[in-house]
Amino acid sequence: MELKENKTKKWTGTYKGVDFEINNWQIPPNSIEPYEKDCWAYYIYLHLDRIPEENNPNSYWLKGRKDGNRVYYDYYKHDVMADLDWHGGITWYSKEHGFDGSGKVIKIGCDYCHLWDEGQYYNLDIVQFDCKRTIERFLEKVPNYKHWCCGNGKLYGIEEGLIVKNQFYSKEYWFNEDWFKKAWEEKNSLVTD
Repeated sequence: MELKENKTKKWTGTYKGVDFEINNWQIPPNSIEPYEKDCWAYYIYLHLDRIPEENNPNSYWLKGRKDGNRVYYDYYKHDVMADLDWHGGITWYSKEHGFDGSGKVIKIGCDYCHLWDEGQYYNLDIVQFDCKRTIERFLEKVPNYKHWCCGNGKLYGIEEGLIVKNQFYSKEYWFNEDWFKKAWEEKNSLVTD
């Protein structure tokens, strides 16, 4: 039995309430490509219970098409998922949660391993910039995407709380905290000035 080591670097985070993942790995030299190839990909995670009804959250839970041992999804036909300013277009769709009654979560993304990427240089900053742009585009299309409060675990609209260091804090749960009151007042004074 031959073992091959696969080292993938992975960065995860949340930007404007949307979880993301960035991966970097190397493909070793082989008979097709005689040099090591640096590869990048990024993904966003969409919690379907956070997508408002007016944006048809069930449409994101795609029906699969079985072909041999694989299941294919026509994600490139979805009017929102396919139009999120992906690098080279959307190339990944998977159902991460939503089985046995758990909340439905999908992972969608793209990679930098296309023919037109040959000879191009990418790094974490470039890929992170692209990932943020994809999230911003998603939030333009689904502006009322709900945010998960790190205090009570409930979902809220962005106007019902604050994002501090990429964590959402709801007014309902945190309003009695002095730091929150001060930040809330600052936020509202910026809006009214």
